[in-house]
Amino acid sequence: MSDPILSRHRLPHPYRVLLIVFWMLPIGLLVITSFVGSGAVLALFDPRFWGILVLMGLPAWYIWQEGVDVLPEGLRIRVYVPRYHAYDELKEWRLVRSKQKAILTIWDESRGKVLECHAAHLSDLPRLLGALREHLPGETTPGAAYQ
Repeated sequence: MSDPILSRHRLPHPYRVLLIVFWMLPIGLLVITSFVGSGAVLALFDPRFWGILVLMGLPAWYIWQEGVDVLPEGLRIRVYVPRYHAYDELKEWRLVRSKQKAILTIWDESRGKVLECHAAHLSDLPRLLGALREHLPGETTPGAAYQ
């Protein structure tokens, strides 16, 4: 976990920030209206109240950290649960482009999908593809990839 991160690939900045702002907006409104409506009463400092607010904020934290980190020896994929995959464990990758979307898929040696996401959801995609080209055997042709 202490490897230096060569590059980070997340949801592009304006979308990521707006998602976080709009996700946290109800929490902020709830806190503001609670203080304005009843003043600084002791009930507002109840840990149960703040615990619910923290639970409401967890999806925003997830959205903020979700993405792919390129490390010298592998990839740290932060989708669902953060996982580290050394380049030795990865088999191949493919970027399928169509008129409306481009899907990046990475497979491991056991033919399991390590990552499958829309390329538009990853910032600085050419740099990520460069790292994949450098460390993996090569982009597969669309007909040769696993389904």
